[in-house]
Amino acid sequence: MLLQRIAHLRRPLRPPNNILRHRPRHRLFTHNSQLLLLFPSATRPQIPFLHSSSRKSKQNFTLSSQLNRFLSTERKARWKERMRWQLRFHAYFWPAAIMIMLAGAGTHQLYLERKYPTPREWSFGSRWVLRSAMTREFEPFSRIDGVIVDWARVGSYYKLLVERLEDPEIDGQNLIEQDEGGILVDGVGRTGFDISMKPESWGRGYHQALMGAAKSAEHLDGYVTDRKRKKVFPKEMMIGPSNPRPKPKPYGWHDPPKEENCDPAYASPQVFYMRILTTKGFSTRQRLDAALAYADWLDFKGLAETAESMYDWALDIAAGALPMGSKNVVDMKTGVINPRAEAPASENLLKASTALGVHHALHNNVQSALPIFLSVLKARKDLPPDPLSHARPKELSKPKEESVISAYLRAIKDWLVEAPYPPSPPSGDEPPFHTLEEACEEVGLMTYIGEILYATSSKEKGLSWTRDAVDAAEAIMWMMKEEDRKDGGERCQECLETGLNNWKKMARSMAKQAEKKENKNGSKSSGWLNFGRGDAADQSRRWEEELTQIDLRIQKTIPLVKPLEPARSSWLSV
Repeated sequence: MLLQRIAHLRRPLRPPNNILRHRPRHRLFTHNSQLLLLFPSATRPQIPFLHSSSRKSKQNFTLSSQLNRFLSTERKARWKERMRWQLRFHAYFWPAAIMIMLAGAGTHQLYLERKYPTPREWSFGSRWVLRSAMTREFEPFSRIDGVIVDWARVGSYYKLLVERLEDPEIDGQNLIEQDEGGILVDGVGRTGFDISMKPESWGRGYHQALMGAAKSAEHLDGYVTDRKRKKVFPKEMMIGPSNPRPKPKPYGWHDPPKEENCDPAYASPQVFYMRILTTKGFSTRQRLDAALAYADWLDFKGLAETAESMYDWALDIAAGALPMGSKNVVDMKTGVINPRAEAPASENLLKASTALGVHHALHNNVQSALPIFLSVLKARKDLPPDPLSHARPKELSKPKEESVISAYLRAIKDWLVEAPYPPSPPSGDEPPFHTLEEACEEVGLMTYIGEILYATSSKEKGLSWTRDAVDAAEAIMWMMKEEDRKDGGERCQECLETGLNNWKKMARSMAKQAEKKENKNGSKSSGWLNFGRGDAADQSRRWEEELTQIDLRIQKTIPLVKPLEPARSSWLSV
């Protein structure tokens, strides 16, 4: 028994099974103090100056001691590595993201610059504002629900642009006031500057900004702005003494404003149109466009006499640019172009006379409108042909097919090299040539003449003029389609659609009259005596056949009036 006890004592001590279940990890020598707290029976030597005392009670543990237990050497190294990785990630990611955003914005602005060119003499901010205004006005993705133009935003851009262009500290250097301090007119404000010292492209952009502001003012006429909320509302919704029965707001709108907090949403269109007409340095075409647009606005507002005075002013602007000795080209009182004049009528003069004739036709003054249309049509038919149309064969007018490599090279060049500003259009002081575009204008005049003749003197003549207008418009549209012309056919397309509708209405009216006449003659005749009824029946059948022919013509011209466009494909379709 004694030997068994001695052998038992000589056996090595075994640790408990729960300790040997997991092999202990290798630890640094300085962290054995943690093991001492958990396993006080370890056989390693105790080194008091390398670990915290384990004799402290649980109530004496402070935050620093707990933090010391949590932040071990491995954890510190891991947190440092994570911190370095985060700093490295943010140092690379955010600059790269900012550069990508700047590159995307620059690419988008370059695309808009090629679509809506801006003068190179302007500052960077002014060019950006003009592109933003035109994008808001013409791009579908910038419209409200893809349909409605936000004219309040567009008008704010144009207003800011005009202020920048007239500010001497930004883009208004070398602008000369025509009188000291400028001329102030009631309801118009300050008149225009003298921009003759500015480049032509600067003046063209200034005219574009003023016309855009005038167009915005037309659409914002009758709107007010709430000063507190900076919101635009129709004047009918304003709550105040001047509007005792305000119009209820639509669903989803803000609450209507009070009258004491409202200001006019925009200046009057007259301010901007008169600024153009009184500015020295604009071309005849630019001043004429402003005068005709202002006269059309006055017609829309019901100011017929004032509009007629403005049309007379436009006619005077066009005639004033003619060379000396050609004052007898047009009768300034009636607007009729003299067919026996020595010099041909200029493009601006033809445009002004046509606009005056349309004004007379809208106000049922057909005695003045018909001679104008006939004289302008005669003048346009007597225009000389385009000399370049014979010298340039049709094969050269079509673009040549280019290879894929050359297309890529051209695209890269377009992105890297800034495209030049478009050349200035003709001033319109010279007579135009007889081209397909001018033929479209002739079709419009024939449509006007057909409507006037049908409504006044002879329905048969009016219907005949309308038929000829439709035939001419269709022939011109097919010629443009053969030559693959995408520009210049809008006028002819509109005239073709209008002519077909007028033709159908005229023929339907004539068919009803023939049917009434047939029924009237049938009721008067009795027995086998049907004198006069056969002619009426023939007329009725004739107009029914013509209506059938008109329907067939409408179906035939659908590709011309409403051409089919291929669906837009994106990179997702790949």
